[in-house]
Amino acid sequence: MIRRIRLQRFAVKDRQAWQDQYYKHQKYWERRRLLALKTIWDGQTLAEVCRDQKVRRQTLNCWLDAYLHGGFDKLLKRKETHRVTLLSDKRQRLLQYIMLNKTPADYGIDSYQWTAERVRETIKQKWGIEISISRLYQLFDKWGLSLQKAHRDYGPANAQEQTQFISDLKKTAQLSDDEALIAFDEFSLQSVPYTHYAWAKKNTKPRIWSDERHRKKLNGFLSVDVQSGHTRTDFKEHSTTEESIMIIVLTTLIYLQKGFRELTFLLDNARIHGKKMEAGVKQLLAELSLLEEIPKFSLNFWHTPSYSPKLNPAEYLIHEVRRNGLYDVPCTLTVQEKAKRIQNQLARGSPMTDIQMQKLIDFITSTKVKRF
Repeated sequence: MIRRIRLQRFAVKDRQAWQDQYYKHQKYWERRRLLALKTIWDGQTLAEVCRDQKVRRQTLNCWLDAYLHGGFDKLLKRKETHRVTLLSDKRQRLLQYIMLNKTPADYGIDSYQWTAERVRETIKQKWGIEISISRLYQLFDKWGLSLQKAHRDYGPANAQEQTQFISDLKKTAQLSDDEALIAFDEFSLQSVPYTHYAWAKKNTKPRIWSDERHRKKLNGFLSVDVQSGHTRTDFKEHSTTEESIMIIVLTTLIYLQKGFRELTFLLDNARIHGKKMEAGVKQLLAELSLLEEIPKFSLNFWHTPSYSPKLNPAEYLIHEVRRNGLYDVPCTLTVQEKAKRIQNQLARGSPMTDIQMQKLIDFITSTKVKRF
């Protein structure tokens, strides 16, 4: 009875605060405690509150005492529970080392990239412990780990060149029907893939272990029509100037058959894209014109500024091709099988439509130039 009288004394001054707390705290267990308090203010007995809220008398007394001695803060404070740790500190340190320095393939899992499910499977296999995915993410956060994208560091770019390039790229929307801008770049397929995402300490760079000498490699040459988004790839054992010449000449002939007469290839500043390649392309086309009649056309080469991979649309298409065709593939796939997957995927359609390509160009041209 004394407890009820003390609670009624707080009712007048705390009703508005109660309403604020009710709007602020929307979890079921929080509102259950607030409603129990309000019903007592409204005149119900403790027995009636216990029956309506389906709560034990001892629990209700604990809630009311918490409110009387500490207000709403203590009433809504959840009782701390001590979780039984299945993984000892030693095992946690070992698991952290495994995620940062090993791959799932080292433990019989057909993948090179860690996910929470694969970590869970490894724990079960190694120690016979069942642990939930949500608990694993709590441990990752405790260890300061996050899944990050590995990236390269590029040298300082020329801000003036980038500004001029972006200005010229905006004009590609005004190309005539017989003009084509073709972005061109190379990428590689490897037997042990380069992991684009890896676990690492927060605000640090992932460490990617590689063994270039013992990895089988196949080089891909990607060309994409900047207006239509049509994409094609060719694969060769070596990435050389001679191979680039052959691919560009083949691409040029394909576009001439489609009726284009003014072609521009957009390239980066790789060594195999230099003057030797440009001269080789023009020489080979001249030799072919002696064997078979080729319509008159103009061919130009346009290079992105140095250290500016984000300004080449082909870089984004390479990422899409990898994501659509090679994401989370089994470890046992050979480089030839990976190349076949990519070609089959492109045979079903280009990764981007003409509308998406226009949005990509808008995104590239809105890039802020860094001035050093």
